[in-house]
This record gives sequence, structure tokens and C-alpha cells, in this order.
Amino acid sequence: MKIIRTAVSAALLCSSVLLTGCGGGMSLNSPKLPDLSGGYCASAEISFSGGKAQAEVTRSEPGCWEFCFSEPPELSGLIMTVNNGELSASLGELSVTAGEGDYTALPVVIAEGIDSLSGAKPENVTEEDGVLTIRLKADGKSCTVTADKATGDILSFRSPSNKLAVYFSNVSPYTEEVGLIEE
Repeated sequence: MKIIRTAVSAALLCSSVLLTGCGGGMSLNSPKLPDLSGGYCASAEISFSGGKAQAEVTRSEPGCWEFCFSEPPELSGLIMTVNNGELSASLGELSVTAGEGDYTALPVVIAEGIDSLSGAKPENVTEEDGVLTIRLKADGKSCTVTADKATGDILSFRSPSNKLAVYFSNVSPYTEEVGLIEE
């Protein structure tokens, strides 16, 4: 009798583990996302609707981004910031704030897509050769983000409906520079 109870208990335990792995809960084989909520600085190669640009991108925290463009020459020196959905741009003495609105600005698309990673569902994450691919929706449109599983560094962002692809390199943690105090 004791053997039968032990066997039944073991069978119930195994079946509950198998059901969790196959059904409703998170799969035992789902890759675990690294913390993607921190700040960082990176070089970005941006391709959009047949155009190309290069920028230094800084994400100080979720919702706070700065894009400093260096290429093409027409955009060199342009700084675009996204602060919780509000877009501002400056070039030399010229400064413009678009605020929140119903427009498509590539920095806003990139920022909102990457910032929405915290809501990614485990079933939308795959891993191959240490690279995580996260499929998600940002602003109602499908996009894909790749990240290094070990470091959490963002590698790319793609939004096919916006004809946009961004490839990140030289990713480093964001640190706020503190001025020297002179005595």
C-alpha cells in the first residue's frame, strides 16, 4: 500500500512538471531574458526606406533617449531626444519640440520598441548561438530585437512596417558624468 501511494505521488509530480513545461506556464526550455532595462551608449547604423544614417545613441533610462547623428552629412550634428514619447530636435541654434503626437519619427519608433522589451512574453523569445531574438509589438506594429544573452547588450532592432533596421555596436553601460569639484 505504501509503495502504491509513493508511485502515485511520483506520477502526479512528474505529470504536473510535464504539463507546466508543455501547456499553460512558461516552458522549462524558454530562454531567460537578461535585464534589458538599464542605460547604455552605443553606435548605431540605421537603415530606413532606402536611406542610411549613423548616430551615437544614449539611453539613460527607459523612456529617455538621445540620438546624435554623424552621417549622412545633411544630418551631421543633429541631436534628437525622446523623453517619454516627446520628441525634440536641435541642430546648432535651431531647436524644435514635437511633443507627443500621431507621427512616425524613427527615434521614437526605436525608443518605444526597445523600451517595450520589459513586456516581452517568454513564448516570443528564442535563442540561437547565445543571441536572443525577441518578437514584440510596439505602437501596434511588429518589431524584432536581438540581444546578447550573456551581456544583455542590444544588437539590433527591426521594424519591417517602418522599413527600419538598426544595428548597434560598441555598446557600453551608461554612466552619468560628474563634474569635478574645485576647492
